[in-house]
Amino acid sequence: MTMNSTIEILDDRIHKEIQIDFNVARGTSRKERLLPVVMSEFHRLMFHYPIVFVKDPETGQFTCSVLLGINSDTNLLNAKDITEDECLPLNVLRLPLLAMTEPNDGQPLIAIDMASSGVGQGEYILKDASANFETAISALGELYEGYKETRTYINKLLELDLISEIHAEIRHPDRPSQILDGLYGVDLNKVALIAERDESSKNLFLEVASYVYAQNFSIANMKKIASLV
Repeated sequence: MTMNSTIEILDDRIHKEIQIDFNVARGTSRKERLLPVVMSEFHRLMFHYPIVFVKDPETGQFTCSVLLGINSDTNLLNAKDITEDECLPLNVLRLPLLAMTEPNDGQPLIAIDMASSGVGQGEYILKDASANFETAISALGELYEGYKETRTYINKLLELDLISEIHAEIRHPDRPSQILDGLYGVDLNKVALIAERDESSKNLFLEVASYVYAQNFSIANMKKIASLV
Protein backbone atom coordinates (compact mmCIF):
# COMPACT_ATOMS: atom_id res chain seq x y z
CA MET A 1 0.00 0.00 0.00
CA THR A 2 1.55 3.30 -1.06
CA MET A 3 0.60 6.48 0.84
CA ASN A 4 2.41 8.82 -1.57
CA SER A 5 5.45 8.70 -3.81
CA THR A 6 7.90 7.99 -0.97
CA ILE A 7 6.03 6.60 2.05
CA GLU A 8 5.02 2.94 1.91
CA ILE A 9 3.30 0.68 4.45
CA LEU A 10 5.73 -2.09 5.39
CA ASP A 11 4.74 -5.35 3.68
CA ASP A 12 6.55 -8.65 4.34
CA ARG A 13 6.32 -9.67 0.69
CA ILE A 14 6.92 -6.38 -1.09
CA HIS A 15 9.76 -5.33 1.18
CA LYS A 16 11.37 -8.68 1.99
CA GLU A 17 14.62 -7.60 0.28
CA ILE A 18 14.69 -4.10 1.71
CA GLN A 19 17.88 -2.89 3.37
CA ILE A 20 18.26 -0.03 5.83
CA ASP A 21 21.36 1.57 7.29
CA PHE A 22 19.82 2.91 10.48
CA ASN A 23 22.87 4.95 11.46
CA VAL A 24 22.72 6.86 8.17
CA ALA A 25 18.98 7.43 8.66
CA ARG A 26 19.54 8.67 12.21
CA GLY A 27 22.28 10.99 10.99
CA THR A 28 19.76 13.11 9.07
CA SER A 29 18.60 14.49 12.45
CA ARG A 30 21.89 16.33 12.87
CA LYS A 31 20.37 19.26 10.98
CA GLU A 32 17.21 19.54 13.10
CA ARG A 33 16.58 22.48 15.41
CA LEU A 34 13.70 20.94 17.36
CA LEU A 35 12.35 17.40 17.71
CA PRO A 36 9.03 16.48 19.39
CA VAL A 37 9.34 14.30 22.50
CA VAL A 38 6.94 12.47 24.80
CA MET A 39 6.84 12.29 28.60
CA SER A 40 8.37 8.83 28.84
CA GLU A 41 11.60 10.30 27.45
CA PHE A 42 11.98 13.15 29.94
CA HIS A 43 14.04 11.37 32.59
CA ARG A 44 16.39 9.92 29.98
CA LEU A 45 16.90 13.04 27.87
CA MET A 46 17.04 15.60 30.69
CA PHE A 47 20.81 15.08 30.99
CA HIS A 48 21.47 15.78 27.32
CA TYR A 49 19.10 18.40 25.83
CA PRO A 50 16.82 21.26 26.92
CA ILE A 51 13.20 20.03 27.01
CA VAL A 52 10.98 22.97 26.07
CA PHE A 53 7.53 23.87 24.86
CA VAL A 54 7.01 25.55 21.51
CA LYS A 55 3.81 27.14 20.27
CA ASP A 56 2.36 26.63 16.81
CA PRO A 57 2.09 30.14 15.31
CA GLU A 58 -1.16 29.28 13.53
CA THR A 59 -3.09 27.19 16.06
CA GLY A 60 -1.46 28.42 19.28
CA GLN A 61 -1.13 24.81 20.40
CA PHE A 62 1.91 23.87 22.48
CA THR A 63 4.08 20.87 21.75
CA CYS A 64 6.92 19.45 23.81
CA SER A 65 10.30 19.24 22.10
CA VAL A 66 14.00 18.97 22.69
CA LEU A 67 15.96 21.99 21.52
CA LEU A 68 18.92 20.68 19.53
CA GLY A 69 20.27 23.86 17.96
CA ILE A 70 19.46 27.33 16.69
CA ASN A 71 20.01 26.75 12.97
CA SER A 72 20.47 23.91 10.49
CA ASP A 73 24.27 24.07 10.46
CA THR A 74 24.89 21.91 13.52
CA ASN A 75 23.14 20.65 16.63
CA LEU A 76 23.72 18.78 19.89
CA LEU A 77 23.53 15.41 18.14
CA ASN A 78 26.91 16.11 16.55
CA ALA A 79 28.48 15.48 19.94
CA LYS A 80 26.58 12.19 20.37
CA ASP A 81 27.36 8.68 19.21
CA ILE A 82 24.48 8.07 16.81
CA THR A 83 24.69 4.34 17.61
CA GLU A 84 24.14 4.96 21.34
CA ASP A 85 20.41 4.46 21.90
CA GLU A 86 20.28 5.73 25.47
CA CYS A 87 21.05 9.38 24.66
CA LEU A 88 18.93 9.71 21.51
CA PRO A 89 15.34 10.99 21.27
CA LEU A 90 12.73 8.49 20.07
CA ASN A 91 12.19 10.60 16.97
CA VAL A 92 15.78 9.81 16.03
CA LEU A 93 15.66 6.13 17.00
CA ARG A 94 12.55 5.47 14.88
CA LEU A 95 14.10 6.67 11.61
CA PRO A 96 13.33 5.94 8.81
CA LEU A 97 10.09 4.38 10.09
CA LEU A 98 6.78 6.20 10.57
CA ALA A 99 3.41 5.30 12.05
CA MET A 100 0.48 5.65 9.63
CA THR A 101 -3.10 5.44 10.88
CA GLU A 102 -5.78 3.75 8.81
CA PRO A 103 -8.94 5.90 8.67
CA ASN A 104 -11.32 3.00 9.35
CA ASP A 105 -10.00 1.25 12.46
CA GLY A 106 -7.49 3.86 13.59
CA GLN A 107 -4.80 1.23 14.16
CA PRO A 108 -1.26 2.42 13.43
CA LEU A 109 0.70 0.69 10.69
CA ILE A 110 4.46 0.74 10.23
CA ALA A 111 5.57 2.69 7.18
CA ILE A 112 8.94 3.48 5.63
CA ASP A 113 10.01 6.72 4.05
CA MET A 114 11.62 5.23 0.95
CA ALA A 115 13.33 8.54 0.17
CA SER A 116 15.12 8.61 3.51
CA SER A 117 18.88 8.42 3.65
CA GLY A 118 19.98 4.90 4.54
CA VAL A 119 17.16 3.08 2.72
CA GLY A 120 18.53 0.66 0.11
CA GLN A 121 21.79 0.01 1.94
CA GLY A 122 22.88 -1.69 5.15
CA GLU A 123 21.14 -4.65 6.77
CA TYR A 124 18.20 -6.68 5.52
CA ILE A 125 15.53 -5.82 8.09
CA LEU A 126 13.13 -8.69 7.34
CA LYS A 127 15.52 -11.47 6.27
CA ASP A 128 17.87 -11.06 9.22
CA ALA A 129 17.30 -10.57 12.93
CA SER A 130 17.89 -6.83 13.01
CA ALA A 131 18.30 -5.31 16.48
CA ASN A 132 18.23 -1.82 14.94
CA PHE A 133 14.90 -2.58 13.26
CA GLU A 134 13.43 -3.77 16.55
CA THR A 135 14.71 -0.61 18.27
CA ALA A 136 13.09 1.57 15.60
CA ILE A 137 9.75 -0.27 15.94
CA SER A 138 9.89 0.01 19.73
CA ALA A 139 10.63 3.75 19.50
CA LEU A 140 7.75 4.20 17.08
CA GLY A 141 5.36 2.42 19.42
CA GLU A 142 6.47 4.44 22.44
CA LEU A 143 6.00 7.67 20.51
CA TYR A 144 2.55 6.68 19.29
CA GLU A 145 1.42 5.71 22.80
CA GLY A 146 3.05 8.74 24.38
CA TYR A 147 1.64 11.59 22.31
CA LYS A 148 -1.81 11.43 23.91
CA GLU A 149 -0.34 11.27 27.43
CA THR A 150 1.93 14.20 26.67
CA ARG A 151 -0.97 16.22 25.26
CA THR A 152 -2.85 15.62 28.53
CA TYR A 153 0.22 16.77 30.48
CA ILE A 154 0.48 19.99 28.46
CA ASN A 155 -3.23 20.69 28.89
CA LYS A 156 -2.89 20.16 32.63
CA LEU A 157 -0.03 22.66 32.84
CA LEU A 158 -2.05 25.17 30.83
CA GLU A 159 -5.03 24.66 33.10
CA LEU A 160 -2.80 25.38 36.10
CA ASP A 161 -1.18 28.35 34.32
CA LEU A 162 2.30 26.88 34.77
CA ILE A 163 3.76 27.45 31.30
CA SER A 164 5.86 30.59 30.91
CA GLU A 165 8.18 31.99 28.27
CA ILE A 166 11.90 31.30 28.58
CA HIS A 167 14.03 34.41 28.26
CA ALA A 168 17.31 33.23 26.75
CA GLU A 169 20.03 34.88 24.76
CA ILE A 170 23.45 33.98 23.44
CA ARG A 171 26.03 36.69 24.05
CA HIS A 172 28.81 37.23 21.55
CA PRO A 173 32.01 39.18 22.23
CA ASP A 174 32.08 40.85 18.81
CA ARG A 175 28.41 41.30 17.83
CA PRO A 176 24.96 41.83 19.36
CA SER A 177 23.39 39.17 21.54
CA GLN A 178 21.20 36.55 19.88
CA ILE A 179 17.72 36.26 21.42
CA LEU A 180 16.14 32.79 21.40
CA ASP A 181 12.44 33.49 20.88
CA GLY A 182 9.45 31.17 21.05
CA LEU A 183 10.66 28.83 23.79
CA TYR A 184 8.59 28.06 26.88
CA GLY A 185 9.20 26.26 30.14
CA VAL A 186 7.51 25.73 33.49
CA ASP A 187 7.17 28.40 36.19
CA LEU A 188 8.57 26.59 39.25
CA ASN A 189 7.38 29.30 41.64
CA LYS A 190 3.78 28.54 40.67
CA VAL A 191 4.42 24.81 40.85
CA ALA A 192 5.54 25.07 44.46
CA LEU A 193 2.38 27.00 45.36
CA ILE A 194 0.10 24.25 44.04
CA ALA A 195 0.98 21.84 46.83
CA GLU A 196 0.10 24.45 49.46
CA ARG A 197 -3.53 24.94 48.43
CA ASP A 198 -5.43 21.86 49.59
CA GLU A 199 -5.39 18.07 49.45
CA SER A 200 -6.64 17.86 45.86
CA SER A 201 -3.97 20.36 44.84
CA LYS A 202 -1.32 18.14 46.38
CA ASN A 203 -2.52 15.33 44.13
CA LEU A 204 -2.20 17.64 41.13
CA PHE A 205 1.31 18.52 42.23
CA LEU A 206 2.30 14.87 42.50
CA GLU A 207 0.76 14.20 39.10
CA VAL A 208 3.06 16.65 37.29
CA ALA A 209 6.00 17.23 39.65
CA SER A 210 8.33 14.49 38.41
CA TYR A 211 8.08 15.64 34.81
CA VAL A 212 8.08 19.35 35.62
CA TYR A 213 11.30 19.09 37.59
CA ALA A 214 12.88 16.93 34.90
CA GLN A 215 12.10 19.66 32.38
CA ASN A 216 13.48 22.34 34.66
CA PHE A 217 16.67 20.34 35.22
CA SER A 218 17.09 19.95 31.47
CA ILE A 219 17.14 23.71 30.87
CA ALA A 220 20.74 23.75 32.16
CA ASN A 221 21.62 22.15 28.82
CA MET A 222 20.89 25.49 27.13
CA LYS A 223 24.52 26.40 27.69
CA LYS A 224 25.49 23.59 25.31
CA ILE A 225 23.53 25.37 22.56
CA ALA A 226 25.73 28.46 22.99
CA SER A 227 28.84 26.38 22.31
CA LEU A 228 27.48 25.50 18.85
CA VAL A 229 27.49 29.12 17.67
